[in-house]
Amino acid sequence: MALKAAVEQAIREIEETFAGHTVEVVEDSQGGARVRVSDLILGDQYKPNRSWIEFAITFQYPEADVYPHFLVAGLARVDGSGLGGGFGQTTWTNSTVTQVSRRSNNRNQELDTAAIKLSKVLAWIRSR
Repeated sequence: MALKAAVEQAIREIEETFAGHTVEVVEDSQGGARVRVSDLILGDQYKPNRSWIEFAITFQYPEADVYPHFLVAGLARVDGSGLGGGFGQTTWTNSTVTQVSRRSNNRNQELDTAAIKLSKVLAWIRSR
């Protein structure tokens, strides 16, 4: 099945918002896709301080939130303290990854796009 038009638009917006970063897209069989944006700066408080971030844009988009987001496995804080709430280790696409859970309560599907959500998740990670 081809990508749903709203998912295609979301991917274009991600490519524009994160110009200069590699954006990889793997279509699912329902009109959605898995998207990975590479080489994002997380902050000097983390090791590694850069990672890819991957997430699914489901066929229900824009009605469905883009949630959760996944990063490189073994993400840790440089000072040795725990990552804190919102982070966890899990399996995604048969690989161990770090999961970031930042659900968007009261989201407005007209304004809260996949690119904006990724920007907010990245800002949240950097602020921890």
